[in-house]
Order: sequence, then structure tokens, then C-alpha cells
Amino acid sequence: MRHILNELITRLREKETVVIAGIIKAGGSVPRTSGARMLVTENGELYGSVGGGVVEGACHARARRMLQEKEPFSFIEQTLQPSAAADAGMICGGQVTILLQRLDADSLELFTHLQQDYRQGKRPVLLTFLMKEGAPHITSLAYDPAGLVDDELRTILSATPGREPFLTTAAETRLLVEPLCHPGVVHLVGAGHVAEATAHLAAYAGFEVVVMDDREAFANRERFPEATEIKKLPNFDACITDLGPDDYVVIVTRGHLYDRDVLAQALKTEAGYIGMIGSRKKRQAVYDSLMKEGVSREQLEKVFSPIGLSIGADTPREIGFSIVSEMIQVRAGKTR
Repeated sequence: MRHILNELITRLREKETVVIAGIIKAGGSVPRTSGARMLVTENGELYGSVGGGVVEGACHARARRMLQEKEPFSFIEQTLQPSAAADAGMICGGQVTILLQRLDADSLELFTHLQQDYRQGKRPVLLTFLMKEGAPHITSLAYDPAGLVDDELRTILSATPGREPFLTTAAETRLLVEPLCHPGVVHLVGAGHVAEATAHLAAYAGFEVVVMDDREAFANRERFPEATEIKKLPNFDACITDLGPDDYVVIVTRGHLYDRDVLAQALKTEAGYIGMIGSRKKRQAVYDSLMKEGVSREQLEKVFSPIGLSIGADTPREIGFSIVSEMIQVRAGKTR
């Protein structure tokens, strides 16, 4: 949902009626999971995706009809065998159920609240109640004027740790739960060639990128045009503080002593990912040094080192690919 949220709010603010399509059930090998969203505007423009191919084409046609005939909602169910999927230009087959909902300016307040909570880092949750009879109802945990979410359900959903949308049942009503999580902030400590490659790829993968180094010749906008922030440090002391689960620390300084000091700082935070470059021999030397200062083996087990997926990477760009791939894996909840 976060991928179409800005455009959705813009259209609703302009009093435009739109249709949002969302996958509520997927099986087999369909290319997207529950929660994938697409927006169809009055003039037929598409934003987001529910998988492409014939499925997306069917959604587009149905949405245009809903806008013309003022249908409040509709369901599309499709089964594609692998051969049919290939003929339709898709890479896989399977079963998919898609809910389409027509929205107008009355929904603006809900999605504005949702966007505000997301920007403030509150990890909001969008809820779609699939009623047995009548139109589905859409709301959020933070903004629920219709009182659809009771205290017990609110407690259960607030404790949901996952990032991925899922379908569940509450009080005999099916419920699509869509957490809106931040895509993550990558803190690149060190601005050498590996950091440069990693920054470009991380930004391309949707991460925000913060670069820090004590060398202005390396930490600059020319080398890191995609960075959200570039920090020229006097040194690496206290450069990593107050991080949370959506923060990813990539330690790639120019020396293992700096790496050691930065790792010690990162381990005192709640960062969702901490990776350190270097060989296993170097890693062990750093770990031994930190354990002498009271860092536990359990803390060190959270560190991804040697950093990156094991893909035989050698060049800075290849290492950058391996690092970003590993962070994507962590972001998706598929940890080692």
C-alpha cells in the first residue's frame, strides 16, 4: 500500500473517485503475495501492481467498469496454469483472489492519518474487513471512526511483528492485515569503493541511505548522489546511536580498528541489521577484543560477518550486490 499511498491521497484530495485493487489470497506461484496493491484512476492510469499480465489486465478492465457504473466493490478470482501464464506473458501460474474497492473523497481522512503515522515511524496497520454480506470495510488501528476494531483485536494486531500482509479471521470475519513498514535506512560507516557500490544498489532497492566517513574526499555528493544524508565525521567515535529495527548498519571503514569501534557502538542499539566487512580471521580478532570488554557471544551472533550473502563476490560492485541482497533478505523476514 505504501507504494501507491501518495498518489491515492493526491487523487482523493482532488475529489477524484478511484479504485484500489488488492490481492487478498494467493496460491501456487503467482508473482505477488497478499497485500499487493494497484490504483486505477478515472482516466485509466495505473499505479502499483498486482502481478502483471492477464490478472492485471482483468483488474484494469473491471476497475474502469466500476468507475463508470459506480459499483462499490468487486472480486476477481483467477486460476492460471503455468502454460497459460507463459502465453499471457507471466512467469508463473497459480490461483489469486483480488478485491477491488471504489474510493472517493470520503476516504481521504483515513489515508491521510495512515500516511502521517507512517511518516512518524509508528508502523501503522491498514485493515480490510471482508464482511460475509455487504461491502468490505477499510480502516486502520489508529483511525477507526466506525469502531470496527475492538480492544482485544487491537491488542493482538498491535503485537504483530511481521512486515508482510496476511489474511486472518476475527469474530468469524475475514480480515486482511497490511502493516506499513518503513523500507529501512542503511547507515554506511565508511565511504570507500564498497560503500559507493552498496549505496547505489541500496537506494535502487528502496532503502534510504546515510553515508558517514571522516574523509571529505570520499564522503561527498559527487560519489553518493542517492544518499539521503552525508555525514563528514571528525572521527568514528559515537557515530552510531539511537537506532531501531528499521535501521541497517553496514560497517566498511578503512581499517579493522575503526570497524571494531563502530561495531561496539552498533551492538548497543536496536538496529535490525548489523553487518561488518572482513575475513573470518579479522572477524574473530574483533570479536575476541570486544568479548574482553564484556560483549557477550549472544550479542555477536546477531552480526552478519563476513558481510553479504555467499555468492563468490570479489569486486566492490559484486560485494555491494551481496550486501544489499542480504539486507533485502532480512527486510523480508527471511533471516539466516
